[in-house]
Order: sequence, then C-alpha cells, then structure tokens
Amino acid sequence: KSGWLNRTFFFVRVATYFTVWTALSVFFRRTSLVQDRTGDPKLTLLMARVAAPGLLLFALSITFAAFDWIMSIDPHWFSTIFGITYFAGGYMAFFAFTILMARWLGSRGYLREAINTEHYHDLGKLLIGFVSFWAYISFSQFMLIWYAALPEETPFYHKRWDVGPWSTVSLVLVVGHFVFPFFFLLSRNVKRNLGMLRLGALFILLVHIVDMYWFVMPNVAYNTGVDPNGFAPSWMDAAALVGVGGVYFAYVFYRMTKYPIIPINDPRLARSLAFQNA
Repeated sequence: KSGWLNRTFFFVRVATYFTVWTALSVFFRRTSLVQDRTGDPKLTLLMARVAAPGLLLFALSITFAAFDWIMSIDPHWFSTIFGITYFAGGYMAFFAFTILMARWLGSRGYLREAINTEHYHDLGKLLIGFVSFWAYISFSQFMLIWYAALPEETPFYHKRWDVGPWSTVSLVLVVGHFVFPFFFLLSRNVKRNLGMLRLGALFILLVHIVDMYWFVMPNVAYNTGVDPNGFAPSWMDAAALVGVGGVYFAYVFYRMTKYPIIPINDPRLARSLAFQNA
C-alpha cells in the first residue's frame, strides 16, 4: 500500500479534494449571486447541468478523503463500503445541521417567510431517511466483515466491541444513532413540531460527533501506544471542534451579512414558497 499511502501522494490528493470542493462551492455561489442580480433563467439551467457531474465529483472526493483521513489510520484494515458509510453519516449530519441553522435564523427574523412547517416536515423526512440509510450501510459493513471473518478486517470491530469502554460507546451508537432517532422522527407530528424536530436534529448531530470519535480514537490509541482499553477524551478534542467550527461560522456569518440569504430571482422560488406536503 506504500504506493498510495506515501506522504507526497497523500498531500496531492488532499489538495485535489479541496480544489474540487472549493471549485464547486465558488461556482454555485457566484452563479446564484449573478442570478439574484439578473434573474436570467439560463443560469438555473446551467447550475442544474453542472449539479449532476458535480455531485459525482463530490461523492468520489469525499469517499477517497474518508479512506485517506480515517481508514488509513489503521493501514492494514480496509472496507470497500467505508466510503459510503462516511458519506451517509455526513449527509445525515448535514440535514440535522440545516434544520438547526434554519430554526436559529428563523427565531431571529430571517427566513421566517421562506421556510415554514411544510419545509421542516420535508427536512425531517430527509433526516430520518438518512438515519435509516446510515444504519443500513453500517450494519452491512459489520455483517459482511463478521460473516467473512478475515483476519485483516475483523480487528476494526474487535477494538470497538471487545475492548473496555469502547464496547459501551458502540452500544450507545446503535441506540442513539439509529434506534432512538428513528422511532422519535417516525411520527408526522414530530416532524411538524418545530421544537421537537429541532431537539431530534440536535441529538443526532451530537451523536454523530461521537460516531466520528469512535471511528478515529481506538486506532489512534493503538498506534500511539496509549492504553487501548482506555476511553479518555481530552479538552483538545473539544478545542479542535470548537476551533474549526468557530472559523467556519465566523466566515459564513460574515458572508451572510453581505448578500441575500434567499435566492430572490430564482424562477422556482415562488413554487418553493407555496410548497405543500402530501
């Protein structure tokens, strides 16, 4: 695996991932801002045409990034389904974050007319859909590795199911990442109750952070010689999350003060505002 995991090629791939993500975000943002000024419907068609290959590029780049940044911490372990496991969890976290951000902005007078109960209901359906998809993919990975019982694959789960407090974290993820949010969000009434939907989204986002910790830290403990039976979160873990999140939110909120939050000249905006759930 040295041909893939050498330092030079690793940083080349990192640069490629960020180039793809930055190029896509800049293109869609700038094109949408031009559309806000001109109202040209051709720009909507242009963004739609770029969206399909853009989604493919994003899916491939995020998959290989998951291989490089998480799976390679244990260079002997591999799973062909790991990329989509990370992808599914990321999209689930995205919808949870979108619900929380929209509710926060709405409580401060923004988006109040643009996002209503019908839209939150739809976001709730997407959220529970990706909760189920994440559970399906995660179980598929576990079941296939357990059934094959190959010595280069099973250590990943031995470190997390057979070792001290990590087994407890694994059970917490089964219940907190799927069982509880699935049954909590299953009701139509919950998805249309903005307070309960926000609570469910916040819970899912917090558990997803634990899931990322569960992916990384057992391997780090083994690689650094730390007691693999220990579960010792550090203040540095929280500091890293707050630091990265702080930079992100500072930039996003700064940009939000400069331009409209709503795509005011999008030709589909009126239909979106009049949306009704079936």
